[in-house]
Amino acid sequence: MDVQISEQDDGSLQVTFDGKRLTCVVCGYDNFEERDSLLNTRAGEFLNLAWAEDKATNFVCNRCGYMFWFLF
Repeated sequence: MDVQISEQDDGSLQVTFDGKRLTCVVCGYDNFEERDSLLNTRAGEFLNLAWAEDKATNFVCNRCGYMFWFLF
């Protein structure tokens, strides 16, 4: 999958997957903020290995706050 992320003048991001622009399923907006989230497991937390867990990339809609989760 080809992922393109372009930063806009206001610092927000527009994201395309294989040429198709990501738009919010709630409000239809197409500007996002990017963040990462750890995908912790009980075992990882119990053994203090949360730092080694997988992570997801999140794109958060700048209008309504809806969050998309992706595993790249």
